[in-house]
Amino acid sequence: MKIRGNNTLFFSIEVISGILVFILTLSLGDIGLLGLILFFAGLIATRDMPDEREMVLLFKASALHISFLGAIMAIIYFKFPGYNWFHGFISFGLITRGSLGLLYFLKN
Repeated sequence: MKIRGNNTLFFSIEVISGILVFILTLSLGDIGLLGLILFFAGLIATRDMPDEREMVLLFKASALHISFLGAIMAIIYFKFPGYNWFHGFISFGLITRGSLGLLYFLKN
């Protein structure tokens, strides 16, 4: 299995790190943001120059990710006003982008 340029592995790491950040920030507060280290390690290990097909899939995943993240942040703002919006933005941003990226790259 190749690591460099493996987008499926990158998006899997992104989902796992998003879940990890969510759990750690709920239990530890701001210190839980250290869970982002896994995301940055995955970013460094798997990034490579994408070809045209990968660029299109990355663009689709990122564009749809913003729509989902906006809806999730609105729900957090109105339904859970005591939850730290920054922690929600980081953790749910990683989870939605990772899951949509996995959906696109496993489908094609």
